[in-house]
Amino acid sequence: MRSQAAKLKEIMKKKKAESKVQNFNTVSTRTIAIASGKGGVGKSTFTVNFAYNLRKLDKKVLIIDSDIGMANLDIMLGVQPNYDMGHLLREECSLEEAVIEGPAGIKLLSGITGDDSFIDIKNEAMKKLIELGDKIEKNYDYLLIDLGAGAAKSIVNTILAAEELILLLTTEPTSVMDSYSLIKILSKHQYKKKIKLVINQSQSKKDTDKTAQRIIKTVKNYLDLDLTLVGSISYDRKISEALRKQKPYSEIFSKRKAAQDFENLTRKISGEEKEQSSKGVKSYFYKMVGFFNKHVK
Repeated sequence: MRSQAAKLKEIMKKKKAESKVQNFNTVSTRTIAIASGKGGVGKSTFTVNFAYNLRKLDKKVLIIDSDIGMANLDIMLGVQPNYDMGHLLREECSLEEAVIEGPAGIKLLSGITGDDSFIDIKNEAMKKLIELGDKIEKNYDYLLIDLGAGAAKSIVNTILAAEELILLLTTEPTSVMDSYSLIKILSKHQYKKKIKLVINQSQSKKDTDKTAQRIIKTVKNYLDLDLTLVGSISYDRKISEALRKQKPYSEIFSKRKAAQDFENLTRKISGEEKEQSSKGVKSYFYKMVGFFNKHVK
């Protein structure tokens, strides 16, 4: 097992050295993890509509459905992939074969439904992750990682590896508490990046502002982490109708208030590109491989 870990370390070192000779002026892919403390807050719906609005801005977007065992973005987008992440990591298909195109040119790498066996990832699969980083870096402006709800180790590791984090919650007390619990766990892992907060299913600006102020103040006082409210999405029963139609809400109900919220929030987040230095997808995959590597030493 130790020799496998040593070999993998050599692979990572070689890939990093190769990347250093590339042009540093090239804009890297932004890698954004989208998480929630609890289920049922609309995280996957947010991911789909965020991706749709990025496409409207002419950004090339790839979503990875990282909800292990419960992946469903393919259903939401009305597509039927022939391969998923499991096939890819087992080298049963290429990245091009595994990625499927959805509405508006959104690209999706489907997660694994009803099977968590690939969590016990092998050395060859780790090498594959690094190679994926190279390919994605060349073809996409944004990599969106739609995570499962909660704070399982795989979820925390993904957040730590990603360059950015969008944390989705509602104004319900249980959602706020579970979000705080996730942030607390991240704090214990020395997480220091900014956390972009999005309040979903907002009923009123007053409730949204109150919820945001409360969690931002609590996290700042007790965990010393930087939370920023980047926007809110209004509640709309039509979102359920879009789910039934397997289309992005922003596509079929573009004139409604929540659709405008999605568009405004997407413009705000994408407008931050010039304010930060993106490390890109390869950095994310190097870190993910590092987390997996700990388990084979």
